[in-house]
Amino acid sequence: MFVFEYSHTNFRDLLEALAAALHVPFENDRLYYPKEIALGFSQLIEIPGGLQSIVFDYSFTASNRLKRKKINQEFYTLWFIEVHTKNEVRIDLDNDSYHVNNSSFSAALLTGSLFDANYEMSAGSSVKGINILLDNEWLATQLGLSSKSGLLHTYLSMKTSRITTEPLDLEYKRLIQDVIDLVNGREQFKQIAIQNRILQLIERFFTRIAAKIEKNLPNLKLSREDINRVMEVEALITRDVFSPAPFIPELAKMVNISETKLKNNFKTVYGMPIYQYFQKARMRAARDVLETHKYSIKQVALEMGYTNLSNFSTAFKKEFGILPSELKS
Repeated sequence: MFVFEYSHTNFRDLLEALAAALHVPFENDRLYYPKEIALGFSQLIEIPGGLQSIVFDYSFTASNRLKRKKINQEFYTLWFIEVHTKNEVRIDLDNDSYHVNNSSFSAALLTGSLFDANYEMSAGSSVKGINILLDNEWLATQLGLSSKSGLLHTYLSMKTSRITTEPLDLEYKRLIQDVIDLVNGREQFKQIAIQNRILQLIERFFTRIAAKIEKNLPNLKLSREDINRVMEVEALITRDVFSPAPFIPELAKMVNISETKLKNNFKTVYGMPIYQYFQKARMRAARDVLETHKYSIKQVALEMGYTNLSNFSTAFKKEFGILPSELKS
């Protein structure tokens, strides 16, 4: 097992130390993992205003453990992470634990530096996402905390030594994938586009957290276990949107809760019923495929299970306001 302990407050220093521990170079702000540990990369992104971000996408070929030791200097790390595993993933942060076995996990996680963190993943696990380093000064300036001393200020003060979770919905996942594609691409104005998407992720996270506090979402009595189960269902139904989603009784059995509780909890967390969410995911995937212009509308419709092209076009227009044929080449 590869084990790496760190307490860095600078992502460049962190990646340089990790590269040294792995005996690989850190060049052009990128670290490629040795194949005996993982297949993939971590990329440092510097953002104007003093922010740093790491974009990562890799699959582990060996078990590993990353341990961040707590420090007295206060800062925050905002994670946007998607995990898929055939074995086991364990994340321990203060009193909060996530255990994923033979399944998927995706969430935005806001963590603080005043506690230990432990990330353990087995061989065969794949991970992708973005983490962003945020200090108190940046939060105060960008979020207006010093002038408002309102919801977010109170929230962040309360969460100094804890973790908060925001399930990744379709828009989060789109932005994450955009960043990964841009990092690996050669587009014009690539750096500006990457920075723009990362700032959108930050804005979306804190806007949604503020809205949740205003609506007293923490008082809805959803336990950490309930939220984890709902996120597992979301990962199950979006893993392959070109195949039919499992029936609700089957999904409820998979996560060991009642059908009624599953339906209610899913709508509470994601804002819409399970199959409406699945349909949106299907339509977004269809649009992504069509925009490559490698497949015809008929081919995509058939792949999604539509035998009637008109029905597919109607569903597509209902979601996006345009027909598939109106997508620009």
